[in-house]
Amino acid sequence: MGMQPLAVGTVFLACAAAAGAEAAGAARHPEAESALREAGPTRAAAAPAAGATSRQGPTRGNEMMPPFDPRYFLGEWEIEWNPPETGLFPPGKWSGTETVTHIANRYLRISVAMENEDGVTMTGDGILFYEFGLGGQSITRFVRYDAGFSIFQYGPLGGDLGGYYSTFWETPEIAYDDRTFVLKGRSYFVSPAAYRINQQISIDGAAFFNFGIMWLTKAIDEPSGQR
Repeated sequence: MGMQPLAVGTVFLACAAAAGAEAAGAARHPEAESALREAGPTRAAAAPAAGATSRQGPTRGNEMMPPFDPRYFLGEWEIEWNPPETGLFPPGKWSGTETVTHIANRYLRISVAMENEDGVTMTGDGILFYEFGLGGQSITRFVRYDAGFSIFQYGPLGGDLGGYYSTFWETPEIAYDDRTFVLKGRSYFVSPAAYRINQQISIDGAAFFNFGIMWLTKAIDEPSGQR
């Protein structure tokens, strides 16, 4: 996979915990909302982003920021991305979906299906884990792609009193097709129905450069009779 031992060990522990919970009959989407309400932060995703509450009057500087709500990720997201030529993902305009469902507690399952303008397809499956403890909030994400490589992302999660959240993340070295890649970026969760990922890539230890902005928009079913 080209993953560092620490990263791989972390992923195996997360996957084992999730698998054990699933075998025990853990709830899945659409029951995820009630399960996550019991297991994690209780604030639902709300405008403008993923957990903010409305406030009245000026801020005083000592207000407690509400924790991020991992239910924000649940559902189907439409992907738009136009990466440059790097040797990792084929270049060109990509579109597709990322579907996120609940496994147990703060573990979520990820399923990715994309296709670029040249007809190249790529799928991936993985897991996302949201951590909220004494050390703060963080998101761990691992996806194995059918092209023959895996991407492990980890980073702290923060926000502001306006309800805007983001996470800075970086990957261990990815070995693929006789080259090495490292990705880093920032994911901005600024709307209940859309977020963006600004990312950079380094190839064979060279300087980082732009890897394209990925936009994700939540797919919302149209009410019957309004098509």
